[in-house]
Amino acid sequence: MRLLPVIALVLAFPAAHAEIYKWVDAEGNVHYGDQPDTAAAKPMKNLPGLSTYAPPVVPEKEEGVLEGTPEALTKPAKTKAGTVQGYRSISIVSPEDGGTVRSSPGNVPVFVALAPVLRKGDYLKVIMDGSPLPEKYQGTVINLENVDRGEHKLAVAVYNKQGKKLLQSDTRTFYLHRTIAKPRAR
Repeated sequence: MRLLPVIALVLAFPAAHAEIYKWVDAEGNVHYGDQPDTAAAKPMKNLPGLSTYAPPVVPEKEEGVLEGTPEALTKPAKTKAGTVQGYRSISIVSPEDGGTVRSSPGNVPVFVALAPVLRKGDYLKVIMDGSPLPEKYQGTVINLENVDRGEHKLAVAVYNKQGKKLLQSDTRTFYLHRTIAKPRAR
């Protein structure tokens, strides 16, 4: 059994010193390989080194939880005094500002980016054309149904358990196009 690693090392050694060859075939195609196919193949010299990637170092939080981990995202951020700060940011990812949504039944998917993630008991409300809609949403993917065609202003706000508004997104304008079911008579 001790001989097996030595044999593997001996067999791998020639591959470590293999040359890389480059040649052009009769049709003008450039080829590369570790064994030359023709006499026109030339060994390549001064090849660049391997590309490597070193991930950035993630700083640790004061509580010992790494930033960006699920544990850190679900814990509320605290100020120096120890009180809960709330949410850092909220924005609408889709529909894009000035964008057009095409939906015959009037369905508008709304995607919200919220940091940190929505905490238990908190909820989102959609503010459409200046008025909050009555529904409370527990997730950041919202599907609005039967929206009238035309121009609409859209914002999303996060509320706590007691109904206090904590943070609101910027207002976006989008346009809904709904197709007509029957063509008009001429």
